[in-house]
Amino acid sequence: MKNMLYKAKGALALTLAVSICGAQCVPVFAVEALSAAQQGVQVTPVKELTEEEKAALQLPKLTAEEALAKAKKHSPDLREIQDTLDYLDDTLDDIDRSAGGTVTVPNVEYKKWVNDGWQKVVSAVYQAEQGKKQARIGEELQNLGLEVSVKSYFTSIKSNEDTLSLTKKNAEIQKKLYEQGQEKNRLGLLSKYNLNQLEIAAKQAQDNVALLEASMEQLYIKLNDLMGEKADARFEYVYDVTYTPYKLSLPMEQYLNAALKKDLTIQLKELALDSAKFTKNYVGESNTRLDSNTQEYNYDTAKRNLKTAKTDKEMAIRNAYLQLQQMETQITSAQSSLTKAQADYRAAQINLRAGNVTKTAVEQAEMGVVSAQNSLNQLIYNYDMLVFTFENPSLLGNTAQAQ
Repeated sequence: MKNMLYKAKGALALTLAVSICGAQCVPVFAVEALSAAQQGVQVTPVKELTEEEKAALQLPKLTAEEALAKAKKHSPDLREIQDTLDYLDDTLDDIDRSAGGTVTVPNVEYKKWVNDGWQKVVSAVYQAEQGKKQARIGEELQNLGLEVSVKSYFTSIKSNEDTLSLTKKNAEIQKKLYEQGQEKNRLGLLSKYNLNQLEIAAKQAQDNVALLEASMEQLYIKLNDLMGEKADARFEYVYDVTYTPYKLSLPMEQYLNAALKKDLTIQLKELALDSAKFTKNYVGESNTRLDSNTQEYNYDTAKRNLKTAKTDKEMAIRNAYLQLQQMETQITSAQSSLTKAQADYRAAQINLRAGNVTKTAVEQAEMGVVSAQNSLNQLIYNYDMLVFTFENPSLLGNTAQAQ
């Protein structure tokens, strides 16, 4: 009798469960009552992944240093510069063989008249040697440009990764607020207009995620192109930047003198002045008065260009240093904002436990912390880039941007 009662209760429970869940719903207690073998199901043992298989599922790590090495190896500009250097070496060898020995270029501080034929030979040697100097400076500039490009790409990618995380979190909250609004509207606690506004905000938040992901895809493709990687290659980008206020190693005037000496763009102007001086002073017998006037004008122009370049560079260096100081103030302010956001988040957690706020309010406070941290990170990335360009004045006014 007792067994029959138990069976009746079981049948009734099963009937109620199916009627509530529908035909597609299988009651949990019914499934658990039968073993896999009793249900006729063949169970495939779960295979534990090896460490190698786990590693294969992870994106390969890529540091900025590794990316720069790839970019230099792939750079067609660097290859072209090397081809130019090889060509100029061959040109000098050909001239020396034709002249029957090594042709040296004299130091010409004053006008010197020579045979037209010999003037052409020496001038060809001089221009080839100057071309090699220009190519080597161009190579250094190209390497600096690649480095600042890689740093800029990594800065943008890491910043966008932070922003994407925050944007996804916001999309989740906006979706939750919309779902809560639907329930409030059903209960008559929220107007249809306000519900529509919540729906629009939720859709916009999701669209923001899609737009940012598409923007990041473009960054990945551009960086891959710079490195010579396939467009669909993806990496875990490792780029750790720390903040320390910058201190000048020398008084500003001394720093400016040292910076101008090592500035590659200034060196190119100096080479141009040297070329103009040589052309003006080392002339052939057939050189006319008109030729001399033109050469004198070109020399004066080269002098003015060099002087202007130095003046502009000094100003650029001073401005960059002021920007560093201004950004340090901004970083200090951002650090204070982060501290406040963290305090607000802790207060929200306490209020949640006291029942004064909702869980959504706590999540929004948490987003405030993430947003403040992201803003601080962005400033630190920008500061690091500005320090790099300040210490490499050749880049000031010529910084390549990844975006």
